[in-house]
Amino acid sequence: MKRETGFTLLEVLVALAVLAIAMGAIISAVTQSVNTIGTLRDQTFAGWVALNKVNEWLLDRADWSDEGTRKGETELANRVWRWEVRFAKTADPDMRRLEVMVWIGEGGSPLSQRVAFRGRPPTSSKQEDPTQPEEPHPPERERPTPASSGVTPSP
Repeated sequence: MKRETGFTLLEVLVALAVLAIAMGAIISAVTQSVNTIGTLRDQTFAGWVALNKVNEWLLDRADWSDEGTRKGETELANRVWRWEVRFAKTADPDMRRLEVMVWIGEGGSPLSQRVAFRGRPPTSSKQEDPTQPEEPHPPERERPTPASSGVTPSP
């Protein structure tokens, strides 16, 4: 008796079932990876917005309020980012705490949160310009020229 070559219907169905399970796992892993990349991108941009706000407030020469919040929006990477700044007192009366939180939509947990501290600027009677030195440097001594030192230059 001669046996015909090929697969039986049962073998083909088992192979398709194994392939379907494997493809489902692969698609799930790729989808999770894409979602993770999107979340990391959003967290990175939110971190940049938070750092920009912290630096804005640190560079602002005006004194921070003792307590309170301020809210606003900033555009970065073709998206609108919502931010909230909270000012708080610390144990040191000359130190203030700044907390910046950034998120994309309404509500929810913030994508990025940064905390900064700043001391109260010193009170002085004169306006100080940080680009100018406080005291002028003494004039440099003049070096003796060859004619005044009694030495004649050799040709």
